[in-house]
Amino acid sequence: MENKVQKKEELMREKERLSNIVTSKMMVVFFALIIAIVFLCKMSSGSGIELKFYAALPYIQIAAAVLLAGALVWHIVCTKRGVDAKEHVFSSPLLLGLSASLLFAALLYGNFGGAFRTILALLSFGLLFFVYQIYAVDFFLCSVAVITGCLSASVINSAGFHGMNVPVNCIAVVLTLIASVGCAFAVYRLDKNGKFELFGKRLKKPAHMVPAAVYAGCAAAALAVFATLLFGHLLYCIAAVCVVYFIIAIIYTVKLM
Repeated sequence: MENKVQKKEELMREKERLSNIVTSKMMVVFFALIIAIVFLCKMSSGSGIELKFYAALPYIQIAAAVLLAGALVWHIVCTKRGVDAKEHVFSSPLLLGLSASLLFAALLYGNFGGAFRTILALLSFGLLFFVYQIYAVDFFLCSVAVITGCLSASVINSAGFHGMNVPVNCIAVVLTLIASVGCAFAVYRLDKNGKFELFGKRLKKPAHMVPAAVYAGCAAAALAVFATLLFGHLLYCIAAVCVVYFIIAIIYTVKLM
């Protein structure tokens, strides 16, 4: 009897320790987002620092690419050594994600101008990270489709692409279709077979899965992109998707309780 109680206490302590590691990871990402957003807002305020930043941007992009390469090598080394990412706050996947986000933000800011689009992209990456850590895999897949749709809709017919609207629109539509159909198919297979392998990682069906909600999110993302492309009204389309996503988020949050 004492052994059973002791084992139960050890299990609870281990669960709490892993939960604290996840919380620490989320705090790291949260503070990184805050620093990035404050910095980008400062850059867009019309101060003289922005000119100096643009001059230094190519060097920042090179430095970010070197960091990404180093993080990728470290991730490969950790994977071969069998290091468990759940055991460390600054795990190799987290470092890889942070360095990739930094490079993406630097390239986006430098080539397609603007703090707003860069902040939107970083917030989207942050949201995906938080959803991945907190919610079930089916809601994460829904989030991938919705965020891809919203980001794609935001670049359709944008004046910032200097006459490259047709190829950019095509890429946006293709990416949204891939994300929406791919995520919906993964959830369908999970619901039907109880498991699904994605990029070498085996996903298991969550206990309280709501496939219909995920399909609705994927469909809303695709419809928003096509509606923006055909009729314009970007803000209305994104607002409609956000409403659908918010309702789905409420459903999954209730299931967590």
